Amino acid sequence: MISCIFVSDLHGRTSRYATLFDIIEKEAPKAVFMGGDLLPGGMGLAAEPEIEGDFICGFLAEKLCALRETLKDDYPRFFVILGNDDPRADETAFVDLAERGLLEYVHDRRASWGRHAVYGYCIVPPSPFMLKDWERYDISRYVDPGCVSPEEGYR
Repeated sequence: MISCIFVSDLHGRTSRYATLFDIIEKEAPKAVFMGGDLLPGGMGLAAEPEIEGDFICGFLAEKLCALRETLKDDYPRFFVILGNDDPRADETAFVDLAERGLLEYVHDRRASWGRHAVYGYCIVPPSPFMLKDWERYDISRYVDPGCVSPEEGYR
């Protein structure tokens, strides 16, 4: 049986990442799908105090490298997209991690996984949140009550 894990909304919380990496070590899934809202700062959550420096190229890269060293040939494929709470300015850091072979950044791309195709798409319809990097209108320019149009937020 093919095993995989899906996770989202980690919001840069190291305790959540520690739980994820513990499960990956124990279960040795073939793939991990990270569905966005991965970085600190969203949902009013700040990075935990012990993190110094860059979260992606520091903390996350180090943890992924350690996991790869531990699991060796059982290191899973990580398919990653950013979420509406993740700034697009951090996209290049994920591309860098992809170039290092630590993960696959799949926004607006197709990746093959065995006989399956994996597609990544970060775009969401208008939300109540102000960050609009990944927001686009869906089928109309109608904005639900309580939501903020992409023109009124910031990028």
